[in-house]
Amino acid sequence: MEQNWDALFDELKALGRFRSDAQLAHYLGLTRAQVSAWRCGKTRLGTLTKIKILDALGHDSVRSMMTSLFPEQGRDEAIELHRTLVARVGTKEIVSEPATEGPDDAPSDASSANLLLARLPVTVRERITPHLSTVSLPLGKVLYEPGDRLSHVYLPTTAIISMLYVMENGASAEIAMVGKEGLLGVALFTGGETVPNRALVQSEGEALRLASDVVKEEFARGGAIQHLFLRYIQALITQMAQTAVCNRHHSIGQQFCRWLLLSLDRLESSDIRMTQELIANMLGVRRAGVTEAARQLQRIGAIRYNRGLISVVNRRAVEAQVCECYHVVKSEEERLFRVG
Repeated sequence: MEQNWDALFDELKALGRFRSDAQLAHYLGLTRAQVSAWRCGKTRLGTLTKIKILDALGHDSVRSMMTSLFPEQGRDEAIELHRTLVARVGTKEIVSEPATEGPDDAPSDASSANLLLARLPVTVRERITPHLSTVSLPLGKVLYEPGDRLSHVYLPTTAIISMLYVMENGASAEIAMVGKEGLLGVALFTGGETVPNRALVQSEGEALRLASDVVKEEFARGGAIQHLFLRYIQALITQMAQTAVCNRHHSIGQQFCRWLLLSLDRLESSDIRMTQELIANMLGVRRAGVTEAARQLQRIGAIRYNRGLISVVNRRAVEAQVCECYHVVKSEEERLFRVG
């Protein structure tokens, strides 16, 4: 896909009458920081972003490819956002899949980049938005350790945060991951002021931070935010339980595929920057096991791995290798958030 992406981006920006790069970035599922880093040559556009640009500009040949690349997590919201972009550019209709009905349209602020916040009614988001602050989360940053008091919750927009249990001997294993679909700090809603686990940035990016007293006040109001957050807690419990089962009963290769797919669902790109050593720490296994699992996926053409960068080039091949645990977690999230 050798194209002048700067020129194509500018063409789409002009056709859609966007006043800034940041405005168009929102419709492409990117943050202001991401598009700025790309414009400066520090990063590259992901495959899905490139295909969105081409499709919006009328390149019909990429449509079937684009449909298969939309992540399962937040799929309906992502498709609806792309429909809006295509309608604004005025080139054509978007993929024939019907979009599901959801809450009021998200305002064009940072809160819409987190799917949990985006599902809230506009009136609730407008009340919360003044209290939100955007923070950059570098890879490997520890947000809290076991026993720490929760002063803030984090609602990732582009980052992924790993929740790790740490043993007395220093060994650790991931019990769940939180990305743009959710919230870090659910202990506030379950009666706890401190946390039992470590929170580590698994994939660098940005998150929205909200003071704990604001969160507790909103949760105590009841209504939409309480119902939504309780459903998310149930989804998180399912992920934790299934992770425990997977770590006990399935091969390292299957665990690695589950971890890859859950990560992809929470990312815009099909690229994951992570060393095999860090992945081994997440899964609580030896690095050699992860190395062999990665080699097997490379042999079947599912991924490419080079110097800490995993590129998933055939998602369906990864899905063919994964155990049922990934589908259980995904299905439960879809069930819980399909209702109002």
